[in-house]
Amino acid sequence: MGTEKALSRRDFLRLSGATVGGAALLSACTASHSSAQSGPVTLKFWNSTYSTTDSSNKSKKVNQFYIAQAVQRFEAANPGIKIQMQVIPGTTDMFTQYRVASIAKNGPDVMTLWSGSYMLQMKNFLEPLDPYFTQQERARLRGWDAVTEGFQAGAGKTYGVPNASDGISAVYYNKHLLAKAGIDPEKDWPTTFDDFLTIAAKIKASGTTPFTLYDNGYTFFSLDYWIAQVVNGDHGILELVQGQRNFSESDLVAVAQKWSQLAQYTLPGAPTMNGGQAEQFFFQGKVAMTINGPWPIGDMRQALGDNLGMRRLPDFNKTVPIQNSGIGGAGTALIVSNYSKHKAEAVQFIKFLMSKEEQARRAADSSEGLINATDVDVSSIYKDPLRVQQQQWVLEPKTMFWPDNVYPAELTSELAAQAQLAWTGKITPLQFMQKLDAKRDSLRKNPGQ
Repeated sequence: MGTEKALSRRDFLRLSGATVGGAALLSACTASHSSAQSGPVTLKFWNSTYSTTDSSNKSKKVNQFYIAQAVQRFEAANPGIKIQMQVIPGTTDMFTQYRVASIAKNGPDVMTLWSGSYMLQMKNFLEPLDPYFTQQERARLRGWDAVTEGFQAGAGKTYGVPNASDGISAVYYNKHLLAKAGIDPEKDWPTTFDDFLTIAAKIKASGTTPFTLYDNGYTFFSLDYWIAQVVNGDHGILELVQGQRNFSESDLVAVAQKWSQLAQYTLPGAPTMNGGQAEQFFFQGKVAMTINGPWPIGDMRQALGDNLGMRRLPDFNKTVPIQNSGIGGAGTALIVSNYSKHKAEAVQFIKFLMSKEEQARRAADSSEGLINATDVDVSSIYKDPLRVQQQQWVLEPKTMFWPDNVYPAELTSELAAQAQLAWTGKITPLQFMQKLDAKRDSLRKNPGQ
């Protein structure tokens, strides 16, 4: 995502164990050596996604984590291939590191990268993977739009394999506080934005602040969802990026106008509050609802117990082309460098990691996030029903990819900056959208500025 605000979503992944920080080198032991005179093929694997540290158990060794064990299993099954794993911090710095290494053609054979526009900006160094995967192999995984040029699977070259899932942004609520306001979420959950504002008003009238939101929750997990709904998903977001339509069109200005009304029902300070701060107000029962991805579910459950509930964000209105959906999906991808001397073996390793058996093992590791394989029954693996629900939601074909991973990083930054002014009433919703058009147009005229 390219900005500090944008990075906070991945900070959540990091805190939950789904992203790693720091650098380490793991050369897993092979079960045996290749009979070839040249010895086994060695694949350089740069890992910025799979967990290798645990903040709650700092004594846990690398070989106790899923990915190290998966490497060992792969090597045992493929004695002619050795995996050399290097842990790369999951920040924007990894793109600079990969680019520099790739120019010298001494980068990794396989790497995990953020998907979307971040991965695709590296496509000059990436091996197109369409010839390596059958339609059957592709069909069991969700998220191919996120790794396809043009963000429409089948309509452009595929430069990566969608790896795991970020879930979708959703509304988490305190059942007792909604009941206090006379709201039964099973019967009264809003289906449109106007209904959303109505229940917010009821909650406020009951003496409870309706929302605690934070720097990503009030923009990239909520506003972006309604924008994506109106423009018909991630492909429509790309049309905004390419100038085929404008943010300042009346239907998107209407989204900004409605969205800005949430401010009156939200704990002050949302644009500058971080996720941990917002969560504490929710944990302590001081607010009724928050908007987030699936990463804090464990902490939320520990704080609220059975009092915790979760529902989708309501549709913007009854006429949006994509309804009852969400934004999220495969925020990371596995790639193969086009200068690798071992492309076939690199793809073989990726297919192993994405196999049904390995996906089930990954799902069973509490330090890993959700998966994107459709053929694994997680209902017997995940302990929390909300985690199961998130998994089911994100595997639905209508789930939209994160808009902030489709926007160029600079446009994401602009949205974050201007949203704060619109949220606090310093600019109008129309001015907000016009500023996004202006930034988009500037980027198109001056690429890379």
